[in-house]
Amino acid sequence: MDLLVQLTINGLSLGSIYALLGISWGLIFAVTRTFHFAHGATLVVACYSAYFFQQLGFPLVGAAVGGILGAVLFGMAVEGILYRFLRKSFATPLVIFVAALGTLITAENLIAMAFGTDTKPLEGFPLKVIKIGRVGFNNLDVVMFITAGVLFAALMLYLHRTKNGKALRAVISNPEMAEVIGIDTRKYFLLAFALGSLLVAPAGVLVTIERGATPDLGHWAILYAFIPVIIGGIGSIPGAALAGFIIGLAESIGIWKISSQWQVGIAFVVLVIVLILKPTGLFGFRVYRGKI
Repeated sequence: MDLLVQLTINGLSLGSIYALLGISWGLIFAVTRTFHFAHGATLVVACYSAYFFQQLGFPLVGAAVGGILGAVLFGMAVEGILYRFLRKSFATPLVIFVAALGTLITAENLIAMAFGTDTKPLEGFPLKVIKIGRVGFNNLDVVMFITAGVLFAALMLYLHRTKNGKALRAVISNPEMAEVIGIDTRKYFLLAFALGSLLVAPAGVLVTIERGATPDLGHWAILYAFIPVIIGGIGSIPGAALAGFIIGLAESIGIWKISSQWQVGIAFVVLVIVLILKPTGLFGFRVYRGKI
């Protein structure tokens, strides 16, 4: 029983990161219909920006802020310069997807050239072990869970209580009608990228604190950003968040009987099962229509 509780706690910690990856990528996709695989590069930029600022002498909090700022600027640049140019050129979704993948690979290689391929840690977090009976976890696990919960709640409040948030929901539901009533979709595309980058950056910082950053972290990130969105249902932000926790729990509890090297396989098994039972995902709607 203690082992099950321990694995559940580990799964919630892991699921918190997956939830942030899912809601951040899911928001961008729901608004723009863009397979933004360069989102993985945004996370890597957050990791290495934070590391860079810490090397300059900033404390951990200041470095984390620098990482978030770097990620937001990078995400907005990808949308404002690359994707917007491709859309004006009437590029197909496949061309935009290839450009996104190329951006991810290019960014990872440039970062490897600049910082090297060895693991870069973020230091200064006062790690403390918490024991409850025979179950143990640390305060970083708690910070991950709280961060995911606070950011998810803040995003939902923003989308439902603010003028710009309601406009984003309108673009998600029907972009053509949104343009008809005077909503500038280009502006809200850029806003979606800013918000999505803002949401994924803390995940990058937390992962760097926990295990350190490597240039190829973006491939892992985009995989675990994409899967929760499909499981949760395209267009459903709560679905992506819930799916992130489901995957985290499934992977953590799965290693009870299966070697940890098969964790990624567990995520795909969950994906296949959900798609067989409900092809639109847990809370999904028809493709290109979403509800938050």
